[in-house]
Amino acid sequence: MEPTSRPTRRPTVPAAEEILGGYFPVLDHGFVALVDYMGTDDSVERAARVSYGYGTRRVSATRGLIRYLRRHLHTTPSEMVEFKFHCAMPMFVARQWIRHRTACLAEGTEVYFDLPGAEARGRRQLYKLPIEEIWQRFQSTRNKRPDKQRNPFFRRHRVKRMKLRQVDEDTLALQHTRVVDVYRNGVKPVFRMVLEDGKSIEATADHRFLFAGGWDTLRGATGVRETSGRAVWSHGDYFVHVNGAAEKRPALYQDPIWLQREYRGHRRPLGDLAEVCGVTTHTIRKWLRHYRLTEPGRGTFQRGTEPWNKGTTYRLGPREPSQEFLNAVRAARSGAASNFWRGGISTGRNAVGRWTTQIAPKIHARNGWTCQLCEERASELHCHHIVPVWADLDRARDPANLTTLCGCCHRSIAGRELDFVERLGGPPVKAEWVPRPRIPWNRLDKARLVRVARFEYVGERETYDLEVEGPHHNFVANGIVTHNSVNEYSGRYSLMPLLFYSPEHDQFSLQSATSNQGRAPGSVGAEFYREAIRRWEDVRARAADDYGWLVGENVARELARIDLPLSTYTQWYWKIDLHNLLHFLTLRVDDHAQWEIQEYGRVMAGMVKRVAPLSYEAWIDYQVMGDKLTGAEIAALSQLVSADADGLAARTGAALTNPELAGLGLSGREIRELKEKLVPREVPDYELDLTQMRDPQDVAAEMDRAVPEVDRG
Repeated sequence: MEPTSRPTRRPTVPAAEEILGGYFPVLDHGFVALVDYMGTDDSVERAARVSYGYGTRRVSATRGLIRYLRRHLHTTPSEMVEFKFHCAMPMFVARQWIRHRTACLAEGTEVYFDLPGAEARGRRQLYKLPIEEIWQRFQSTRNKRPDKQRNPFFRRHRVKRMKLRQVDEDTLALQHTRVVDVYRNGVKPVFRMVLEDGKSIEATADHRFLFAGGWDTLRGATGVRETSGRAVWSHGDYFVHVNGAAEKRPALYQDPIWLQREYRGHRRPLGDLAEVCGVTTHTIRKWLRHYRLTEPGRGTFQRGTEPWNKGTTYRLGPREPSQEFLNAVRAARSGAASNFWRGGISTGRNAVGRWTTQIAPKIHARNGWTCQLCEERASELHCHHIVPVWADLDRARDPANLTTLCGCCHRSIAGRELDFVERLGGPPVKAEWVPRPRIPWNRLDKARLVRVARFEYVGERETYDLEVEGPHHNFVANGIVTHNSVNEYSGRYSLMPLLFYSPEHDQFSLQSATSNQGRAPGSVGAEFYREAIRRWEDVRARAADDYGWLVGENVARELARIDLPLSTYTQWYWKIDLHNLLHFLTLRVDDHAQWEIQEYGRVMAGMVKRVAPLSYEAWIDYQVMGDKLTGAEIAALSQLVSADADGLAARTGAALTNPELAGLGLSGREIRELKEKLVPREVPDYELDLTQMRDPQDVAAEMDRAVPEVDRG
């Protein structure tokens, strides 16, 4: 059947389609690409004026409505438009960027971790931490005696080492990741999603969850919104993935495809594989040899390597173990730690075996302690089911179905029990034995779908969000698979492209004397700038060399990356709606924002201009060019200007000095800010330069060339 192409049915904009998938350079090695978008200005109008359909309104009416919505801060309709970006930026810019998150979880949400001790025993033991408690642990501690303070962030480091539950989005199997950071995002409107199995979670409407159709926000998947203090959502059945049920699958370390991919493809060390599988490195090495996946020289002693026990002496011969040693061994091998442990609950098959062992003496005595096949007495006797248990479970505890066999006969009929049923006095059996391979199984939790029962509007609550390591940027909270709002390039699983940011001379400035988070106007001297660049390059060259050496020596990538500087470029995919994007851009194209992130904001604003030009125009007029006035500022202006039905007029001879403004309640800083608000501004035009747009293949090739050579081959 030949493939056919059909035109898309969703609203599109020719200007946006022209740049879709194109990469626009930012700074020296960064970029922003509009990967996808959903909705246009028409989507905003239809959300606000639901009684109208396609083509029933004039452009002028759409423009007037959008400007009204933007002017009066009616922002919900603009949340119907979504953007997906692919961005690359220095890490210090990424940390500025990530502070403005929109998709959040409410306080009280419990994040799911697994205790490492239980996992070592092949089990899962849940440990829950409220998300606000995680945020508290990420804050620095303060010792009453500062001279005794060793590490003010020791609680943060402990949380970062904990095993956070995460779902593999390809297989839906539960695995582990780690917390990178936690953010408190302020008070926001929150909805409670309640599932049919009793689970519930409170989040903002734009937080993403793993629904049956993939990742989507609560609003995008269900249309949930607040109306008169109540939650209203679209009619339909919605299913979301939750913590999951246990299933059985073969052990990972016995899967040759997995071993090939992880050991040879990803070059993961034996210790890392052993930790993932919950076994020793000897077991991993055994199965690598079994599948002939070992590599000569890898994982063995190299010339010049010093043995760990060099110079250590040992006393040979028998030793009497101390009572302390015996107690430690008993404690380590008791209960669930014992290799005989079966979970504390006997299966039905084990119960049949136990009953058979208990009744065996009576059966042997009934048969005169003689084998019923060879009719000889033997020191080794077995109590044998004439009709096998697997053939007829109802006869498993029937004494009449038991007989006596010697060890030799019992072993000789193994696998052929049905051939001897009638010979041993049993009834004809029509059951057929289906052989099954003897595969060692590991228990694996896998995410499953549960139906959403209802939504409730909770009101405004304090909200938080987690940033976690990849490659799958999700975690389990309240038993539900949830996502954080950014999917960042992971240096734990992939080699980092060694690209570093260097500011241009005109952007290299000293610290501002009036602001703790700004730069002084003007640039430094050329000689000073060259010296700073030389020092930076020395640090980066050493960091890049050390990183290349570490990964070349097969050191875990999550450790090799830890000393890379904040100027290193990282990447992520970012999905956000129009309302929150314009809020982000309002902060980030402002002259007071860091210059580097302003550059990213200007490019993204140009993309908004192509997707939703009317919303962009209203944003420029009311947010970028406009400003808010405080009560004291309005009182001051009212003394200078009068308003009536005919318009505005300047009051005759009116003027306000700085002391008079202070008398109205304005501080010195507020007086300076009021003057800045009244200075005429030049209207910015964030038009994209299409001559700068690059092909995705060129960008990917540049990133590939920046990866250390050890990754090739």
